[in-house]
Amino acid sequence: MCYILEFTFLTVMSSVHREVARLLGTVCLPTVATLLPRRRLSTNSAEKTLVHENAGFTEWRTVYSLPAIRLVAALSRLKVYQASLTAAGLPIAFALGQAGQLTMDALSIYAAVGVSGLATLTVVSFAAKNLVGFIYVNEQQDLLKLAYVDFWGRRKESLVDIKDLLPSSDQESSTRLRFVTPIRLRSSPDKRFNLLSRFGHVSDPQLFEGLFGD
Repeated sequence: MCYILEFTFLTVMSSVHREVARLLGTVCLPTVATLLPRRRLSTNSAEKTLVHENAGFTEWRTVYSLPAIRLVAALSRLKVYQASLTAAGLPIAFALGQAGQLTMDALSIYAAVGVSGLATLTVVSFAAKNLVGFIYVNEQQDLLKLAYVDFWGRRKESLVDIKDLLPSSDQESSTRLRFVTPIRLRSSPDKRFNLLSRFGHVSDPQLFEGLFGD
């Protein structure tokens, strides 16, 4: 009787084991298979960003520098103080004029100087926008770091793959200033950096000419 019960128990356990194995093979394996492509996609995206992440650990060498970039950045930041001074001083000057402490001619001169100064600095900021002050190259010479100023005079940096540079022969001439060399990218044709090669210092003329021309 014990042998019969033991045989029956083993038979049932074997059937249960085969059923569990069948369920695992039909349910779990496709789930794992569907997860594998997602893992590959995430790995590929991680590989694309790995170059820019490792850029902070590489050694950069200066190729080009513009000594006047600090002055240009200071002029671009000056418009913020000019606007603040003009906006804060006009109500005070107007109140003094109403009180008879300030003539209307002096009030008009103050307003004209403030507004014209702000307009001039704003034009300078637009002209200096995306002006490159420094260009660095990595050890492998396949990646550039462009240091430029924005509209507010702040330093910005952009990593550019050398293969992404658009050759000067493929660019449409959009400026009449011959001393301004535009830098455009294949991936972002609308984005433009301005380079004053004649007024800057080139530490590696051969590499610089190969990247941006004469």
